[in-house]
Amino acid sequence: MQPIRFALIGAGNIAKIYLDAFSKIADAQVTVICNRTESTGRPLAAQAGAAWTADIADAVTREDVDAVVIATPSGTHAEIAIAAAQAGKHLLVEKPIDITLPRVDSIIAAAEDAGVILACVFPLRFAAGVAKVKEAVDAGRLGRITLADCYVKWFRPQSYYDGSWRGTWKLDGGGALMNQSIHNIDLLQYLAGPVKNVFGRTATLAHEMQTEDTASAVLTFANGALGVIQGATSCWPGDPARVELHGDRGTIVIEEGQIAKWDLQDASDEEKQAMLTLEKQDGSGAADPMAIGSEKHRRQIVDLIDAIRTGRPPAIQGAEARRSVEIIRAIYTSSQEGRVVTLDE
Repeated sequence: MQPIRFALIGAGNIAKIYLDAFSKIADAQVTVICNRTESTGRPLAAQAGAAWTADIADAVTREDVDAVVIATPSGTHAEIAIAAAQAGKHLLVEKPIDITLPRVDSIIAAAEDAGVILACVFPLRFAAGVAKVKEAVDAGRLGRITLADCYVKWFRPQSYYDGSWRGTWKLDGGGALMNQSIHNIDLLQYLAGPVKNVFGRTATLAHEMQTEDTASAVLTFANGALGVIQGATSCWPGDPARVELHGDRGTIVIEEGQIAKWDLQDASDEEKQAMLTLEKQDGSGAADPMAIGSEKHRRQIVDLIDAIRTGRPPAIQGAEARRSVEIIRAIYTSSQEGRVVTLDE
C-alpha cells in the first residue's frame, strides 16, 4: 500500500517536531516542504528527502500530495486550507485552526464541500492519561463535576515576540490565550464542557506586544459547573500547565497531559498508582516552546492516516477545534466590553 504523501506548509520551529514524527511513521511520506524563505525551507526539505517550494499554490496542488499539514502563522490558515481543500487534499491544521470564527467556519465549509478530511492539531488529547481521564468522566466516576479549571502560567522572553508575528492581532489572533493556553483550554472543554458563558480580563503586563500576556476568566459550564482559565506568558520561570477536574465523588489533575492526581472514591490503591505512572510526559513548553517531544504529534498523524484509509472522521474534527477558539474569542470580547459573554451569541 502506498504511503500517504504529505506537504508540510511552514518551516518554523514546529516543522522540526513534525519531521521527527513523520520519520517514525512507515505509512507516511513528506514529499514537499513549502516555506517562503529558501534558506530555511530548502535545508529542511533536504533533511526530509522532500522537494522544496516557496509557492503555496504549487504545494497544495501537486499530484504527489494527498494531505497537507498547515503549520504557518495562525492568521494564515484559512487561505491555505481552503486552497488545499479545493485541490482535493486532506487537511491537518495546527492550533488554532484559525483566529476568528468566520475564518474557522470557512475552513470547515471548504472541507465539507470538497469531501476531504479536516483534522486540527491538539496533541494533548493523544496522551494516554487524557484518554483515561475522559473514560472516567464519561463513566461518571467523578460524580457531578463542580469545578473545572486550567492554569497555563508560562514564560516567554521579550525576544520571543520581537520582530515576529507572535503577539499580533493580525497573525496570532491573540497572545497567551490563543497561542499558548489553547491546548489546555481545548482539554478543559473536551473533558468538562461545553462552556456556557465567560467573564474575563486580559492585560499586557510584562512584554511589549499588541495582545495579552496575562489573562484570567471565570466560566460557567452547560452542566452547571464553574471554572477558571488563567493563561500567561508573564510568569517566570514558568510552571507546568495544569487542568483540574473536581466532582462530588473525586478529583483528577492533569499536568502537561500526564495524570498528577487520581483521587476517586471508587479507585483502588493499585488503580491510583497505575494512573500516576501511566505514561511519562515528553516535555513541557512552560519556558521553552521547543521543549516537547514528537510522540503525540506522531499519534495524531497516524489517526489522520487511518481516517483517510477508512473514511471515518478523525479524532479532532474542525467543529471540535472551533470550540476552543470560540471560548478564547468570548474571553477577549468580555474583557473589552466588561460583561459576561454567552458563547452562542
